[in-house]
Amino acid sequence: MSGSLDTNIVLRLMRHDIPEQTRQAAELLDSVDEPFEVADIVFVEVAHVLERYYGVSRPTIQTLLLEFARLDSVNCNASLLKQALPTYVNHPALSFEDCCLAAYAEIQKALPLYTFDRKLARQVNGVQYVC
Repeated sequence: MSGSLDTNIVLRLMRHDIPEQTRQAAELLDSVDEPFEVADIVFVEVAHVLERYYGVSRPTIQTLLLEFARLDSVNCNASLLKQALPTYVNHPALSFEDCCLAAYAEIQKALPLYTFDRKLARQVNGVQYVC
């Protein structure tokens, strides 16, 4: 194991907006023999920042996250991303966090996912509103 990556490293690799940090992040990924761990929360934060602060579209975010997850130098929960991202793209009223929670519950065979969020319960199978 080479360690793990935080949100800022991943964002620099996707945005190329701070050249020195982008270079350093790329060199870091190229410098190891074992993949870096990337926590689920990093992808949630990246999606949030890309959408809210950079105005990146959800389909583009989906592409960026899936491409990043396929890197040989990255070890992450790709199955969660593959399941949550289509819901995120197809349901613009839902946050990526909620899409990940629903996907996680399904992957773990822990359905239904109980919530007080009516919007989530109406739009995602396996989610049950608690009245």
